[in-house]
Amino acid sequence: MGLFSRKPPVSAEEFCQEFYNSRVFSPTVAGTDVVRVFLESGFKSTVEADQSLKVIGFTKFQEEMAALRMELFALAWLEKFGREQFTIPQSVFTKRYLEEKGKSQIWDIMGEYNQALDRSATLTKTGEEMEGRMRAARITFLNVSRTRRFKDWAKANIGDLSAPTEEETMIAGCFSRVLKRIDVDIKRRDCIAAKVLVATIVDRLGYRNAGLNSEAQSRLGSFIFGCLVFMYEDAKKAIKDVVIQG
Repeated sequence: MGLFSRKPPVSAEEFCQEFYNSRVFSPTVAGTDVVRVFLESGFKSTVEADQSLKVIGFTKFQEEMAALRMELFALAWLEKFGREQFTIPQSVFTKRYLEEKGKSQIWDIMGEYNQALDRSATLTKTGEEMEGRMRAARITFLNVSRTRRFKDWAKANIGDLSAPTEEETMIAGCFSRVLKRIDVDIKRRDCIAAKVLVATIVDRLGYRNAGLNSEAQSRLGSFIFGCLVFMYEDAKKAIKDVVIQG
Protein backbone atom coordinates (compact mmCIF):
# COMPACT_ATOMS: atom_id res chain seq x y z
CA MET A 1 0.00 0.00 0.00
CA GLY A 2 3.03 2.30 0.02
CA LEU A 3 4.64 4.50 2.62
CA PHE A 4 1.57 6.70 3.08
CA SER A 5 -0.28 3.90 4.87
CA ARG A 6 2.59 2.27 6.75
CA LYS A 7 2.38 1.93 10.50
CA PRO A 8 6.07 1.38 11.38
CA PRO A 9 8.15 4.55 11.78
CA VAL A 10 9.98 5.84 8.72
CA SER A 11 12.70 8.44 8.34
CA ALA A 12 11.80 11.96 7.21
CA GLU A 13 14.06 11.48 4.18
CA GLU A 14 12.41 8.21 3.17
CA PHE A 15 8.90 9.59 3.45
CA CYS A 16 9.68 12.85 1.65
CA GLN A 17 11.39 11.05 -1.21
CA GLU A 18 8.35 8.84 -1.72
CA PHE A 19 6.01 11.84 -1.61
CA TYR A 20 8.06 13.89 -4.06
CA ASN A 21 8.56 10.98 -6.45
CA SER A 22 4.96 9.81 -6.46
CA ARG A 23 3.03 13.07 -6.06
CA VAL A 24 5.17 15.86 -7.48
CA PHE A 25 7.50 14.62 -10.20
CA SER A 26 6.18 11.23 -11.37
CA PRO A 27 2.53 11.07 -10.30
CA THR A 28 1.22 8.44 -12.70
CA VAL A 29 -2.01 6.45 -12.71
CA ALA A 30 -2.22 3.70 -15.33
CA GLY A 31 0.74 5.30 -17.08
CA THR A 32 -0.77 8.80 -17.10
CA ASP A 33 0.85 11.78 -15.36
CA VAL A 34 -2.33 12.90 -13.61
CA VAL A 35 -0.90 16.12 -12.18
CA ARG A 36 0.38 17.24 -15.57
CA VAL A 37 -3.00 16.49 -17.17
CA PHE A 38 -4.78 18.45 -14.44
CA LEU A 39 -2.46 21.45 -14.73
CA GLU A 40 -2.62 21.43 -18.52
CA SER A 41 -6.41 21.49 -18.46
CA GLY A 42 -6.47 24.52 -16.16
CA PHE A 43 -3.75 26.29 -18.13
CA LYS A 44 -5.56 25.59 -21.41
CA SER A 45 -8.81 26.97 -20.00
CA THR A 46 -7.07 30.20 -19.02
CA VAL A 47 -5.31 30.53 -22.37
CA GLU A 48 -8.66 30.13 -24.12
CA ALA A 49 -9.79 33.28 -22.34
CA ASP A 50 -6.68 35.26 -23.35
CA GLN A 51 -4.21 34.01 -25.95
CA SER A 52 -1.46 36.30 -24.62
CA LEU A 53 -0.87 33.75 -21.86
CA LYS A 54 0.83 31.50 -24.40
CA VAL A 55 3.88 33.75 -24.16
CA ILE A 56 4.74 32.33 -20.74
CA GLY A 57 4.23 28.69 -21.70
CA PHE A 58 3.11 25.64 -19.80
CA THR A 59 6.60 24.45 -18.77
CA LYS A 60 7.21 27.54 -16.63
CA PHE A 61 3.73 27.27 -15.14
CA GLN A 62 4.33 23.61 -14.24
CA GLU A 63 7.67 24.43 -12.59
CA GLU A 64 6.14 27.16 -10.45
CA MET A 65 3.34 24.87 -9.34
CA ALA A 66 5.83 22.13 -8.39
CA ALA A 67 7.72 24.60 -6.21
CA LEU A 68 4.49 25.82 -4.65
CA ARG A 69 3.41 22.27 -3.92
CA MET A 70 6.67 21.46 -2.18
CA GLU A 71 6.49 24.62 -0.08
CA LEU A 72 2.94 23.79 0.98
CA PHE A 73 4.04 20.26 1.84
CA ALA A 74 6.78 21.75 4.04
CA LEU A 75 4.20 23.97 5.77
CA ALA A 76 1.94 20.99 6.44
CA TRP A 77 4.99 19.07 7.71
CA LEU A 78 5.83 21.83 10.18
CA GLU A 79 2.25 21.93 11.42
CA LYS A 80 2.27 18.16 11.94
CA PHE A 81 5.70 17.64 13.53
CA GLY A 82 6.87 21.06 14.76
CA ARG A 83 10.12 20.09 16.46
CA GLU A 84 13.48 20.83 14.83
CA GLN A 85 14.51 17.18 14.91
CA PHE A 86 11.84 16.54 12.29
CA THR A 87 11.56 19.82 10.39
CA ILE A 88 15.25 20.49 9.72
CA PRO A 89 15.91 17.05 8.18
CA GLN A 90 12.86 17.56 5.95
CA SER A 91 14.14 20.92 4.75
CA VAL A 92 17.72 19.73 4.22
CA PHE A 93 16.60 16.61 2.38
CA THR A 94 14.39 18.67 0.08
CA LYS A 95 17.30 20.87 -0.95
CA ARG A 96 19.57 17.89 -1.59
CA TYR A 97 16.83 15.97 -3.39
CA LEU A 98 16.28 18.83 -5.82
CA GLU A 99 20.02 19.25 -6.38
CA GLU A 100 20.38 15.55 -7.18
CA LYS A 101 17.51 15.74 -9.66
CA GLY A 102 19.07 18.76 -11.35
CA LYS A 103 16.18 20.95 -10.19
CA SER A 104 17.94 23.41 -7.87
CA GLN A 105 15.92 26.22 -9.44
CA ILE A 106 12.82 24.80 -7.76
CA TRP A 107 14.50 25.22 -4.36
CA ASP A 108 15.10 28.88 -5.24
CA ILE A 109 11.49 29.31 -6.36
CA MET A 110 10.30 27.70 -3.14
CA GLY A 111 12.18 30.48 -1.37
CA GLU A 112 9.91 33.04 -3.04
CA TYR A 113 6.81 31.28 -1.74
CA ASN A 114 8.46 30.86 1.65
CA GLN A 115 8.90 34.64 1.77
CA ALA A 116 5.27 35.10 0.73
CA LEU A 117 4.06 32.91 3.57
CA ASP A 118 6.28 34.87 5.95
CA ARG A 119 4.75 38.17 4.78
CA SER A 120 1.23 36.85 5.25
CA ALA A 121 1.82 36.51 9.00
CA THR A 122 1.75 40.31 9.40
CA LEU A 123 -1.06 41.17 6.97
CA THR A 124 -4.63 42.16 7.71
CA LYS A 125 -7.60 40.37 6.14
CA THR A 126 -7.54 42.89 3.29
CA GLY A 127 -3.92 42.14 2.49
CA GLU A 128 -2.54 45.36 3.99
CA GLU A 129 0.32 45.54 6.46
CA MET A 130 -0.81 45.71 10.07
CA GLU A 131 -0.38 49.19 11.48
CA GLY A 132 0.79 50.78 14.69
CA ARG A 133 1.02 48.77 17.87
CA MET A 134 -0.63 45.71 16.36
CA ARG A 135 2.04 45.40 13.66
CA ALA A 136 4.87 46.16 16.08
CA ALA A 137 3.61 43.57 18.56
CA ARG A 138 3.19 40.92 15.88
CA ILE A 139 6.62 41.48 14.37
CA THR A 140 8.26 41.52 17.81
CA PHE A 141 6.56 38.26 18.72
CA LEU A 142 7.67 36.56 15.50
CA ASN A 143 11.23 37.87 15.70
CA VAL A 144 11.70 36.89 19.33
CA SER A 145 10.24 33.43 18.79
CA ARG A 146 12.26 32.71 15.65
CA THR A 147 15.51 34.20 16.96
CA ARG A 148 15.30 32.15 20.15
CA ARG A 149 14.72 28.94 18.23
CA PHE A 150 17.54 29.69 15.81
CA LYS A 151 20.02 30.45 18.61
CA ASP A 152 19.04 27.33 20.54
CA TRP A 153 19.41 25.17 17.45
CA ALA A 154 22.70 26.79 16.39
CA LYS A 155 24.18 26.44 19.87
CA ALA A 156 23.34 22.73 19.91
CA ASN A 157 24.41 21.96 16.35
CA ILE A 158 27.03 24.51 15.31
CA GLY A 159 28.59 25.97 18.40
CA ASP A 160 30.82 28.72 17.02
CA LEU A 161 28.49 30.83 14.88
CA SER A 162 31.39 32.98 13.73
CA ALA A 163 33.05 30.14 11.85
CA PRO A 164 30.44 27.68 10.52
CA THR A 165 31.46 25.08 7.96
CA GLU A 166 29.96 25.11 4.48
CA GLU A 167 27.69 22.24 5.50
CA GLU A 168 26.56 24.04 8.65
CA THR A 169 25.85 27.21 6.68
CA MET A 170 23.70 25.22 4.27
CA ILE A 171 21.76 23.58 7.09
CA ALA A 172 21.28 26.95 8.82
CA GLY A 173 19.79 28.28 5.59
CA CYS A 174 17.38 25.37 5.48
CA PHE A 175 16.42 26.03 9.09
CA SER A 176 15.71 29.66 8.22
CA ARG A 177 13.15 28.40 5.73
CA VAL A 178 11.50 26.42 8.53
CA LEU A 179 11.43 29.43 10.84
CA LYS A 180 9.62 31.58 8.27
CA ARG A 181 6.74 29.10 8.29
CA ILE A 182 6.24 29.41 12.04
CA ASP A 183 2.93 31.04 12.97
CA VAL A 184 1.80 31.12 9.34
CA ASP A 185 -1.89 30.29 9.31
CA ILE A 186 -3.01 29.25 5.86
CA LYS A 187 -6.36 28.25 7.36
CA ARG A 188 -7.28 31.78 8.41
CA ARG A 189 -10.88 32.48 7.50
CA ASP A 190 -9.84 35.47 5.41
CA CYS A 191 -7.55 33.19 3.32
CA ILE A 192 -4.89 35.91 3.29
CA ALA A 193 -1.94 33.48 3.12
CA ALA A 194 -3.51 31.72 0.15
CA LYS A 195 -4.25 35.05 -1.52
CA VAL A 196 -0.64 36.17 -1.08
CA LEU A 197 0.59 32.93 -2.64
CA VAL A 198 -1.76 33.35 -5.60
CA ALA A 199 -0.58 36.93 -6.09
CA THR A 200 3.04 35.78 -5.89
CA ILE A 201 2.74 33.14 -8.58
CA VAL A 202 0.77 35.52 -10.81
CA ASP A 203 3.55 38.10 -10.44
CA ARG A 204 6.30 35.53 -11.04
CA LEU A 205 4.62 34.37 -14.22
CA GLY A 206 4.41 37.95 -15.42
CA TYR A 207 0.64 37.94 -15.65
CA ARG A 208 -0.23 40.80 -13.31
CA ASN A 209 0.89 43.50 -15.74
CA ALA A 210 0.17 41.54 -18.91
CA GLY A 211 -3.13 43.31 -19.53
CA LEU A 212 -5.17 40.13 -19.25
CA ASN A 213 -8.88 40.44 -19.80
CA SER A 214 -11.15 40.02 -16.80
CA GLU A 215 -12.24 36.50 -17.76
CA ALA A 216 -8.64 35.27 -17.98
CA GLN A 217 -7.78 36.91 -14.66
CA SER A 218 -10.76 35.24 -13.01
CA ARG A 219 -9.99 31.82 -14.45
CA LEU A 220 -6.30 32.01 -13.60
CA GLY A 221 -6.86 33.16 -10.02
CA SER A 222 -9.58 30.61 -9.36
CA PHE A 223 -7.57 27.77 -10.84
CA ILE A 224 -4.40 28.55 -8.88
CA PHE A 225 -6.40 28.99 -5.68
CA GLY A 226 -8.08 25.62 -6.24
CA CYS A 227 -4.69 23.99 -6.88
CA LEU A 228 -3.29 25.54 -3.73
CA VAL A 229 -6.12 24.20 -1.56
CA PHE A 230 -5.77 20.75 -3.09
CA MET A 231 -1.99 20.68 -2.64
CA TYR A 232 -2.16 21.68 1.00
CA GLU A 233 -4.98 19.28 1.87
CA ASP A 234 -3.28 16.46 -0.04
CA ALA A 235 -0.08 17.01 1.94
CA LYS A 236 -1.98 17.00 5.22
CA LYS A 237 -3.75 13.79 4.27
CA ALA A 238 -0.50 12.08 3.26
CA ILE A 239 1.26 12.79 6.56
CA LYS A 240 -1.76 12.48 8.84
CA ASP A 241 -0.93 9.05 10.25
CA VAL A 242 2.77 8.80 9.50
CA VAL A 243 5.23 8.19 12.34
CA ILE A 244 8.71 9.61 11.81
CA GLN A 245 11.79 8.08 13.40
CA GLY A 246 13.65 10.26 15.84
